[in-house]
Amino acid sequence: MSGIAKETILDALRQVIDPDLHKDIVTLGFVTRAEAKGGKIEAVINLTTPACPVKDKLKKQAEDVLAAIPGAESVHVEMTAAVPKQGPARQLAAGIKNIVAISSGKGGVGKSTVTVNLACALARTGASVGVLDCDVYGPDIPMMMGLAGEPERGGTPDRPRLLPKERHGIKTMSIGYLLPEDKPAVWRGPMVHKLIEQFLSDVEWGELDYLLVDMPPGTGDAQLSLAQLVPLTGAILVTTPQAVSTFDVNKAIAMFAQVNVEILGIVENMAGYVIEGMVEGGQPGQRIRLHLGDREESLELDPEGRFRTVVQVFGIGGAERLAKRYGFPVLGQVPLNPAVRVGGDAGDPVVVSAPDSLLALRFGEIAGRAAQRIAIKAFSSLPVIE
Repeated sequence: MSGIAKETILDALRQVIDPDLHKDIVTLGFVTRAEAKGGKIEAVINLTTPACPVKDKLKKQAEDVLAAIPGAESVHVEMTAAVPKQGPARQLAAGIKNIVAISSGKGGVGKSTVTVNLACALARTGASVGVLDCDVYGPDIPMMMGLAGEPERGGTPDRPRLLPKERHGIKTMSIGYLLPEDKPAVWRGPMVHKLIEQFLSDVEWGELDYLLVDMPPGTGDAQLSLAQLVPLTGAILVTTPQAVSTFDVNKAIAMFAQVNVEILGIVENMAGYVIEGMVEGGQPGQRIRLHLGDREESLELDPEGRFRTVVQVFGIGGAERLAKRYGFPVLGQVPLNPAVRVGGDAGDPVVVSAPDSLLALRFGEIAGRAAQRIAIKAFSSLPVIE
């Protein structure tokens, strides 16, 4: 009995279309192995990111089309990933494939919280990830990652280098490791520029798929220095729903436009607070009234006597309005929850401390969409076989 031909397997896989790139996985070069031993078919599909949100869907489609080949007895599809390097070659941080700025127009929106949780979510998929803390005046990454103390030294006598401090599978660097906790960094712009340059050139980052850069609030020296020093893959903006936050994000958008940095998307943090509970002895259908500051809400108990509602503490729709105005996507919304604060204070981001929670799921979805946007951007600049 002759085996199934490789071209037959590839022809079947041409039916699997990437929903973002709108081409089949064979044309895109994702199929790195396609062979059969008798009726046993094996294929390897190599995606552009381990965080691909449609990975399972593509695998199922590939298995289905291969199983439909006449003579197929069994099908094994292995999914792998290799993140492509974007942009021109650079001297600084040469081993890093994608550098992404996490920025906001104002402070207090949870930018550092979003940064560490996105980093942990990407790392959980198998990506190699680093976090660079560029908030010189308020470095929060050390506390949020549960790290302290000076980093170890490496390199050579001719060129000494710093080794990133690592936890939860994330490599990190921050001015917070180099200054006493109670000593402020009273620095002018040129000093900030030099520090960022040294963090990119004199730290042994190694090979990374993603370096997330936690920027200080606003549109100052750190943002401009980073954009001048290295080509950025893009920026992710963080906002809260209320008008004052989204108003300030407009300034960040304009700043990134001036330095030709693409906005990959926006994350809306503190998007509503969930109130839920149970009335002991409550009957299904029984109604209760809650006083929620500026309004009163009537809720109906479910069959277990429970109730649930969402309080929009900071309003609603801010991120959607910005995304519609400027043409970039909302990567996701993260509700208010004390678990985020607890995890950040303890150095265990909620993605690590409660990996099965709704919050961890939300951050995972946001990380997947961000990685998806980065992959689409990389392929838009590459020739594709027709």
